[in-house]
Amino acid sequence: MRRAQQLGRYHLLDRIAFGGMAEIYRAKTFDANGQPHLVAVKRVLAHLAEDDDFIQMLVDEAKIASVLRHGSIARVYEFARAHGEYFIAMEHVDGKDMRTVLERCRSKKKPIPPEHAAYICAEVGAALHAAHSAVDSRGRPLSIIHRDVSPSNIICSYAGEVKLCDFGIAKATLSRVTTKTGVIKGKVKYMSPEQALGRKLDHRSDVFSLGSCLYEMLTRIPPFTATNEMDLLIKVRDAKYRAVSELQPGIPPELEAITDKCLTRSRANRYQTAAEVEGDLRAFLRKFMPNYSRSHLGRFIRKMFATEIERELRMLEEFVMTDDVSDDVGESLMPRDEDFEPPEVPFQPKPTSVSVAALRDSQSNDFSGDSNFTTMPKVDPPEHHADDSVAVAAPNVHDANTKILTDRGRSTQMPAQPQRPTRPPQQAQRQPTQQGAGAQPRRRTSPPPPPPAAKRPPPGKPSTVRPIFDEDLHAAPTMIIDIGRMRQRRRG
Repeated sequence: MRRAQQLGRYHLLDRIAFGGMAEIYRAKTFDANGQPHLVAVKRVLAHLAEDDDFIQMLVDEAKIASVLRHGSIARVYEFARAHGEYFIAMEHVDGKDMRTVLERCRSKKKPIPPEHAAYICAEVGAALHAAHSAVDSRGRPLSIIHRDVSPSNIICSYAGEVKLCDFGIAKATLSRVTTKTGVIKGKVKYMSPEQALGRKLDHRSDVFSLGSCLYEMLTRIPPFTATNEMDLLIKVRDAKYRAVSELQPGIPPELEAITDKCLTRSRANRYQTAAEVEGDLRAFLRKFMPNYSRSHLGRFIRKMFATEIERELRMLEEFVMTDDVSDDVGESLMPRDEDFEPPEVPFQPKPTSVSVAALRDSQSNDFSGDSNFTTMPKVDPPEHHADDSVAVAAPNVHDANTKILTDRGRSTQMPAQPQRPTRPPQQAQRQPTQQGAGAQPRRRTSPPPPPPAAKRPPPGKPSTVRPIFDEDLHAAPTMIIDIGRMRQRRRG
């Protein structure tokens, strides 16, 4: 067994990503009802904990992402300091980022199917439009620009959900760290020409970066490549690339036209909003594959990473919580001001006795889909007669007498377990029937005769008759006969 490390409200499990600034862990925590939840925790590396500008950049990331509420944006819960370490807690997306998916496609020498690429980029376009058009509590635009739209920041879940994450270098009115003109931030390979030139950016820069991601999904290679970063910057500034159909013949021309319009060097000739990109991609998807849904993407991702899914499930079963869970949840580093109201963190480090009791009391209710608990089976209420105020229990077949019929006509009757007396259901009165003249009275039918007894074998010869209670008899299906009901039918 492996012991989880506590950090604030969370218990760190396995590390799922690592970079030069932080490492991301899968972590476990609990809500107010005691239900466990998985979250992602980005823990800042120790050598950057003393960098005030870097810490302020993380504060900006947490504040920007926490005010965004969209199904395709990974939610941020808090940015805090606990046990001497800085960390961001965010929504855990059970899946793989697009960079990992592209690497697997390159190893198999197969591109992402066009319908999946169109759907993924349409979802990212919707997320970008939600960020670009977000406003604060007073209705003032936040003017958010992601500035780092790249495959590593697009996550596809095993259920087919698409999430945009990592607003670490995003620009917004909530930001306290200002970027000087001429300073370049972001991954050069997916930058827009104006971003590579160090000019002032607007939301159309993210549209260009989205087009770079779509290009790579369709062709397996980025639109701009070079042996060194300086040559790469020049290629990005010129916005010259090989045609999609040249690298991957058979791509639908409508999808290639959308990619080219995103990658237009002039901002005026580019898509003006991410919503326009989303609209064209969804229109293409309706025409190319009308019955497409996110379940198609989920099956594609699960099939590609079936081995990894099984290994991750086994690994999670190995972790246990520490015996002495600390109540120190850390210090929030997202201060409240006139422009920002920090969200309430819905988690706690351990299920308290009150939450466990509440969980037991709510077992009859339906839990949400992401719960780790299963609901108890519901019991049907007792039957009530319309003209009766006393509840009458439904007949219990498990309490009826059991009769075992053998192949020799003999029967063995097992007594039923004693049960508390219940009021028997009222039986319908038999109605007399008029018979015509000369009609014979109806006779009661008798049960079929028992089968003839098997002949005994002559002395000295082995018996071919199977024993009465052999293995086949126990393996055969069991028939329960309600004798009382059969008698009622015959009398009727």
